[in-house]
Amino acid sequence: MYSLDQQEVIVLRRSTRFGFSAVALALAVSASACGTTDENGGGDDGDCAATIGIMGALSGSNASIVIPSVNGAKMALTEWSAENEDCDIKLQEFDTEGDPAKATPAATQMATNEDFLGVIGGAFSGETRATKGIFDDAGLTMISQSATATDLTLEDPASVFHRVIGYDDVQGVAIANYLREVLQAKKIFVVDDSTAYGEPLANTVKTELGDLVADSDKTQEGQTDFAAVVSKVEAAAPDAVFYAGYAAEAGPFLKQLRDAGVEEPFVGGDGLYGADFPKAAGAASEGAIVTCPCLPAEEAGGTFAADYEAEYGEAPGAYAAEGYDAMNIFLAAFADGARDREAVEKFVDAYEGQGLTKTYKFDEKGDVAEENVVIWAYKVTDGALVADQEVPK
Repeated sequence: MYSLDQQEVIVLRRSTRFGFSAVALALAVSASACGTTDENGGGDDGDCAATIGIMGALSGSNASIVIPSVNGAKMALTEWSAENEDCDIKLQEFDTEGDPAKATPAATQMATNEDFLGVIGGAFSGETRATKGIFDDAGLTMISQSATATDLTLEDPASVFHRVIGYDDVQGVAIANYLREVLQAKKIFVVDDSTAYGEPLANTVKTELGDLVADSDKTQEGQTDFAAVVSKVEAAAPDAVFYAGYAAEAGPFLKQLRDAGVEEPFVGGDGLYGADFPKAAGAASEGAIVTCPCLPAEEAGGTFAADYEAEYGEAPGAYAAEGYDAMNIFLAAFADGARDREAVEKFVDAYEGQGLTKTYKFDEKGDVAEENVVIWAYKVTDGALVADQEVPK
């Protein structure tokens, strides 16, 4: 797991960047990982206190996409706090239900409270797009565990925004590869849910597939009757269906597809990666494929998967390990002596280290290197999402 020793190594590696003596810094970290001082906003044991916010859909029909990453962040903080009793770091949760309108006041609350020195999130792309300007104006560093929309960094970057997963241009290419090379589909029907996440992902997949796209259509958030879309799919007679959106709509859509006799393979993006999808689709979800730019927890090594299951009574779900990594990056900043927003931002911008899921180093727009991103396909098996195979990018 990501132990205090590993954090010390990261701090030591960074010592040359900040001009410190490695020996002196090692002694300081050994004495108290949260008691170091530096020229960029350091402090002493007495002022090692901060709040990290985490926001996303903690309730509602898409909560299973977010809650595992919150649990992962809690695990990281619990482990770290046990080794740093003089450092008072809190994690405060904000339930946005994934709604940009509900995320905005939560972001304002964090941005205007100087106790907050970092934010894990937003979890969804829409709420992230709606709030990153608020955090940027406040200089409050964001590390998203699961917001994948490409434009968040490539088209409209915010200096405080970072994410520990790959963006949808990478995931979209991998999905197209899976449909074309693994399923060997020749006629693919593409559906998106018209959201800030689903529509761009579907567009990337359609661009990559080209003439293999038999037809496409759209659904809407909150939609429950998909008869018109199902009829269009039937008319196109595809040999695979791809859905870009969230579980709340994908579940009943797939059920209605199967009820209509459409039995071709069904593939969805990471918006379906959670217990809510097979729950919403019922038996119709069996065999469905969900892709995710996230590493299966059992592939991360160490004892994370076993520890998570012991703590929460179930195997790690969507982005659990990524939530763990995001929290540990913030904790490494406090171990390095960061005591204000400016120092945290400077540390995260320059961060280099090995997490559970990948090697981290953010580029100037806040993304991790594409070569370090992995895309996995998960198959619904006996009502649960099970890691199936890594998908070529």
